[in-house]
Amino acid sequence: MILAPKTVSPGWIRRWTRQSVDLFLRAPDLALGVMAIFALVNAFVPQPFSLGMPLTVFCVGLLFASLRAADQDSAHALSATFHFLRQTIGDLARLARDVFVVLLIFGFTLGVLFALYHLVTHGAGTVKPSPAFLGLPDWLRNGFARENGMLTLGISTPGALPLVFLTMSLGNQLMLHYYTGFRACVLNWRVTYSFAGILLVVNFLSDVLTHDPSQPLAYALFFGTAAAFWWFGAWGYLWCREMFEGIEENARKTVKATVGQGRAAGAGA
Repeated sequence: MILAPKTVSPGWIRRWTRQSVDLFLRAPDLALGVMAIFALVNAFVPQPFSLGMPLTVFCVGLLFASLRAADQDSAHALSATFHFLRQTIGDLARLARDVFVVLLIFGFTLGVLFALYHLVTHGAGTVKPSPAFLGLPDWLRNGFARENGMLTLGISTPGALPLVFLTMSLGNQLMLHYYTGFRACVLNWRVTYSFAGILLVVNFLSDVLTHDPSQPLAYALFFGTAAAFWWFGAWGYLWCREMFEGIEENARKTVKATVGQGRAAGAGA
């Protein structure tokens, strides 16, 4: 089974903004929890190049599971999130393994090329950060840099969001799903450029912090990037849901049954 991409309907910016707010309000504690996990992972888990993408796979997978839960079973969003994760964790692990192998090979090749470049140019193109930037706490400085990497790899890279969505829907088929996701990005090029704009803004803010740092700015960017991960990840979920499943609106909000409702239902039976 292959989910063929389609062009999303006009008005997607307004539609996804409204739907993202709706999903957040259905389970704000769950959304804030996902942001906190994203921030903690990037602040305290070392991420060499080949490990960054597998961690990104699991973070985006957790985000998509939480959004699917808020969408389809908002009354039990937390338990539904774990349910969706249990269903897909094996495929996400296999995707993370395959991506790790691909990036390990690619990273080694890239490392050799950069080493040759620095050998030839003697590091002439290297721009050193401000000494004040190095004075920021390690977890904050490195955490923001890792958050940038995760936004770049998991949110802004063409084909990455559809790859995770398709893996969670159909199982792990790295090359097929990435090809389908890349076709989807070409088909919806306006959406793709919008996500690429996120990358440009993040890189600009990263340069600002590196060369004109302050602790308030660093904290604002660190927590703001975690919020951006959820927000634009929600857009990614809504995009993939509409593009692959043809669903343009959130499912009807579910309501927890109270003790009184349960007794009434039992009496009616």
